[in-house]
Amino acid sequence: MVDVALAVVHDENMNGKLDTNLLGIPKEGYGFSNDAKASLGAPTFSAASFPYEGKNLELKISLDY
Repeated sequence: MVDVALAVVHDENMNGKLDTNLLGIPKEGYGFSNDAKASLGAPTFSAASFPYEGKNLELKISLDY
């Protein structure tokens, strides 16, 4: 078993990156496993991590816009 963390992006314009404004604030949806919240950057690994045993699993990750 290993600990893993996921970050997801809703790449609305399909340009392969998370678009941000001039202040670096995301203009597209993003989210992290454990619904860890970003605060002036990505959450810590420990906040977003969960144990993974190598099997299929279903996760629900809320996106912030």
